[in-house]
Amino acid sequence: MNSSGSYHIADIANSIEGEINRLKAQVDLFWANEWKHYQSHGLTGAKAVIELGSGPGFLLEKLLTHIPHVTGLEIDRLLVDYATDYLKKEKQSRWQVYEGDIIQTGMEDNTFDFAISRLVLEHLPDPTKAIKEIYRILKPGGKVILVDNDFEMHIMTYPHVSGLRELYDAYCQARFAEGGNPKIGRELPQILKDGGFTNVQFDIVNAHSTILGDEMFFQSEGVGIPYKLVQDGFLSSKDLGKISVSWRKMVQDKHHAIVRQLCLAVGEKTV
Repeated sequence: MNSSGSYHIADIANSIEGEINRLKAQVDLFWANEWKHYQSHGLTGAKAVIELGSGPGFLLEKLLTHIPHVTGLEIDRLLVDYATDYLKKEKQSRWQVYEGDIIQTGMEDNTFDFAISRLVLEHLPDPTKAIKEIYRILKPGGKVILVDNDFEMHIMTYPHVSGLRELYDAYCQARFAEGGNPKIGRELPQILKDGGFTNVQFDIVNAHSTILGDEMFFQSEGVGIPYKLVQDGFLSSKDLGKISVSWRKMVQDKHHAIVRQLCLAVGEKTV
């Protein structure tokens, strides 16, 4: 992730440990469906794969169950150290994690068959610069998969949770103020085209509580970010209290449902 953007793990929530746990749940929540998309776009046949903005290494760990080698690039030194320690259980020759910036990776031209950037672009002030850098380091014919949020469709519930829109509006205000774009999901295809990619495709990755259970949803949302929004003045404690009450009532309904979606876009470098 990029230090000039809107995500810094020490600042985004009120607990680094809690935020790392949330990031893990965020990978687990979507993995089954997300991997199907990776497969359909040929990731299993790729020999040189990089994740840009690899964070604590949780997606790298998942990828290593299916492909022989992965490279991670992460700008936050704390997360680089965490991932390096976390991935020690895997054979060292199968992975590397480097400290570096998605805007200026330091990687050689035409190095990778496949690139993944997941929940990173929404935090960057100029995502097109990142896409052009990804284009540079991909081999001709290489592919990039972008996965990101669009907070207009972040979470849907049944029954409706009163105040959830206000919470997401507060989150969006905070991220926009820091130079990010939490509604970037809908823009991914155009960003890929602006970066030079062709054969652009777009899809939605879904997660549903009736299928996956509630716990992963609870863990992937957490409470650290809402409390930080209150602390920073983007949301009142009174409104957060009302949302919490409404959320608990929703969960108590035996027919309740929680749906979360991510946008996924794929582009190919010209041969």
